[in-house]
Amino acid sequence: MSRRALSVSVAVLCCLAGAGAASIGRHDRARDRLPDWVRIEGRSYAGQTAPEVSAALEKRAAERLRATAILVVAPPSSKRRMWTATRKSLGATMDTAGMVRAAFAAANSDGFWDRVSQWVKGREPVGIEPIWRVDGAATRRYLVYRVEPVVTRPSRSARLTVRAGRPVVLPDEPGLTLDLDASVSAVTQALLAERLERVELPLVSVAPEVTVADATGITKQIASFETRYSERGNRRTNLEVACARINGTILKPDGVFSYNQTVGPRVAEAGFRMAPVIVRGRMEPGMGGGICQVSSTLYNAAMLAGLGIVSRSHHAFPVHYVPAGRDATVVYGAIDLKLRNTTGSAVGILSDASGGRVRVRFFGTPVPGRTIKIERTNVSSWAAPVKTVADPTLPPGKTIVRDRGHAGHRVSVWRVVRENGRLVRRELLSRDVYQSFARIVARGTAPKPVAPTVPQTDAETSGEVTSPPLTPPGGAL
Repeated sequence: MSRRALSVSVAVLCCLAGAGAASIGRHDRARDRLPDWVRIEGRSYAGQTAPEVSAALEKRAAERLRATAILVVAPPSSKRRMWTATRKSLGATMDTAGMVRAAFAAANSDGFWDRVSQWVKGREPVGIEPIWRVDGAATRRYLVYRVEPVVTRPSRSARLTVRAGRPVVLPDEPGLTLDLDASVSAVTQALLAERLERVELPLVSVAPEVTVADATGITKQIASFETRYSERGNRRTNLEVACARINGTILKPDGVFSYNQTVGPRVAEAGFRMAPVIVRGRMEPGMGGGICQVSSTLYNAAMLAGLGIVSRSHHAFPVHYVPAGRDATVVYGAIDLKLRNTTGSAVGILSDASGGRVRVRFFGTPVPGRTIKIERTNVSSWAAPVKTVADPTLPPGKTIVRDRGHAGHRVSVWRVVRENGRLVRRELLSRDVYQSFARIVARGTAPKPVAPTVPQTDAETSGEVTSPPLTPPGGAL
């Protein structure tokens, strides 16, 4: 190449470089706006500032969050169920702020000479994809409240009944429920994808708490106890409901029976009704009143069956259906009767309330020659103190008993175990003290009535005496 041609080429390049520099300088002065070669979700926002791009993306995100996914559950031997849910309801959000930052970072990432080269050669578009975020807790809430209750089939434990006088174990049945962790993961993956599709939600089997195999050894009745009642109203209904919920329960070896967990909340929806209950030493109406007779009957049968006593509380004062020291009070959420199966083999419980009696029977593996008795010692009582209160509504000196009160009691309860007449164990089960409740006597303090006074006339006051005027016969003067 000649010297002249080389000089011309250099001049041309300098001119191009100068023009590119000028253009790039203008670009540098407008770096707060997106160039046309940066695309977000395939769209150009050329010349727009970050707030403008953010506003546009927020509007776009609102539309995208209304897109729906179809959740499908296909239980075995049952019809398929489907739910249609939006991205938003399943916990998805679009990170528009992050997308704006990524777009402007791409626009401003090149150096000066890179931009000169891109100005000369042209620039390939840079694409910014949607950034999805998923709140796993929100996804789980949707599944727990919308899907899980519909597809869950509770397991059923093996239960005990009696046929022709012999104990029979009814078969268990596994349950089915949503595999929450796997379902949350499947939904999350679908939400992170560009296109929403059908999501198959997996199920998981739920094993019963007690199986038929766990009930091995239940062959004969090992203990029973019953109490009497005479009520025919709500209290009887409560006894029947509580017994029905306990009836058939099977306890594995070393298993723990909870009265409150088995009987459940004392609410009208469960069949319970209002009846008298003991509250702070006095009888008051309460939901499920009377079921402490069932818990006390169960407690006595359990003592005779040789079960361990995990927790038990006595009433505020002795009750009429069992001796003091052999009652067991229960309050849902506060006071429970818990029994442990310490017999070494499975035991089953049958209970019923009918014909004026509450009866509880324990079935298991009897120990030949064993007998169990319950004994009470150190039995004592003391009279209720008398508390007199003034009552201004009663005549002076008149008394009325407002509350009969309750005597105090003290008693120890023992379980005595013998085998073939020989003492094996004498076990202290409880030392109970029932505090006395005062006898309340109201004494009248109303003031004595005062006799009314006859008002005097002015004449009587002044000492003058007047007489009626004389009227002549015929009535005329």
